[in-house]
Amino acid sequence: MNISDFLLGLQEELEIETALSLDTDLKQLEDWDSMAAMLLIGYVSNEFNVTLTADDLKGITTIDSLVERIGKDKFNQA
Repeated sequence: MNISDFLLGLQEELEIETALSLDTDLKQLEDWDSMAAMLLIGYVSNEFNVTLTADDLKGITTIDSLVERIGKDKFNQA
């Protein structure tokens, strides 16, 4: 999966109407709540087989920091 596909999939999963970018601060999203956090955990687990913990979520601010946590090597460069 490349970054743009990840951004689109995450936007769809979280049911967000505005476009996401690597600079997007997840916690500043209007719809960010505990349910969105659970959806994020499930999406990352299903797509990348990476389990995010509560501590991970505390440390993740932007989507770029989420990508770092998942591991940039898991993304296609295209």
